[in-house]
Amino acid sequence: MRLLILSPISPLPIFTGGRQRLYQITREQARRHEVTFLSFCRNEEEREGLAQLERELSIRVVAAPFLSLKQVLRGKIGPDALALLRGRWRARRTGLPRDIPIWNQPAMHRALAQELARASYDILQVEWPYLAPYALRPGLPPTVLITHDIFSVGLARRAEVQEDARAQAALREQARRWESYERIIYPRFSLVAAMSETDAAIIRNRAPEARIILSPNGVGARGIQPGPIRPRVRQLLFVGSPTHEPNLDAACWLLTAIWPRLHARHPHLTLTLVNLDHPRVHACAAGAANVRITGRAADVLPFYREADIALAPIRAGSGTRLKILEAFAAGVPVVSTGIGAEGLEVVPGEHLLLGDTPDAFLAAVERLMAHPQLRQRLAANARSLVEARYDWSKIVDDLDEAYTMVARSKEHGTRNK
Repeated sequence: MRLLILSPISPLPIFTGGRQRLYQITREQARRHEVTFLSFCRNEEEREGLAQLERELSIRVVAAPFLSLKQVLRGKIGPDALALLRGRWRARRTGLPRDIPIWNQPAMHRALAQELARASYDILQVEWPYLAPYALRPGLPPTVLITHDIFSVGLARRAEVQEDARAQAALREQARRWESYERIIYPRFSLVAAMSETDAAIIRNRAPEARIILSPNGVGARGIQPGPIRPRVRQLLFVGSPTHEPNLDAACWLLTAIWPRLHARHPHLTLTLVNLDHPRVHACAAGAANVRITGRAADVLPFYREADIALAPIRAGSGTRLKILEAFAAGVPVVSTGIGAEGLEVVPGEHLLLGDTPDAFLAAVERLMAHPQLRQRLAANARSLVEARYDWSKIVDDLDEAYTMVARSKEHGTRNK
């Protein structure tokens, strides 16, 4: 099968959950199919990442330059810049989400048209809903939208935890715009890949006529050896990228509402926040004892090896969290909020513990601290779960089956025209 993957970013270097998924799925697809990866390129790091992707996976990689508003305002206003400014103006007048004109760029439209003219593809796989405009043109092969998140839900949840009234109103407005846009775009794709049944139910509500498949996030559990469960809990861990707003909110909630009380009661504990070297996180950590904040880590597995409990104090966002699946694979027991564990096929008390308030979250951590046998049981059950349900090869198996059906339906329809 010939696949054309359209992405806003290079998967490499990997420092977010979205990049991890994009890389692992693309790698597995490249083993089975003829893959072309068409991506925006925003800077030298992404240019090097795309070159590395091409070398590692032996696939065709095509880069389209990304034109930022800063570049437009500082440079000469050419046709592409003028189109970008007009798109932003139309978005404000027509109620489009502000992300759409940012990513709807002439250079990518040209690159896509050239690639479609160069070869015949069986599937056009579009990563993230803000690239939907590229899939709304005529004459395309069957199109698949990989949602990653339900943007309207994530924005609405961010509004709920936002204290600034103006920022809260802006988030709610964007959530409303995204919900309207989602209703339009979901039915326009041949398939919409949801990260979980929770997300699929929201998509059905937005667009009952959309054809939905489940394509959860995953983890390469077979390549990770679970670590030991130590008798005494000493190290807590939270992993999250600062480019994803819900991670910043989670880190600050953890540092201000939970950690001071937890550390006061258990002064031997230490807390490590990985990939979260951000001014907002440092401000929230000011004066906090036994807290370590790291910058971007090329490999997070050593941090899981050190950890006794992994935390997912997520209060906003949607989709599913790779950080929980990584902890499961590494044999580290997890305490999460309900939103953090949303969409995963987990049973509280069997695979992890949940807490949605500071008191409940703290109590869940202390319960694990007091019961090594519970930590052992949760870790073993969670490891079995990811091996059975969340392996990347199994996820691509399911995608392949759906893609084959869609491609055959397209061929059948063409023959009968």
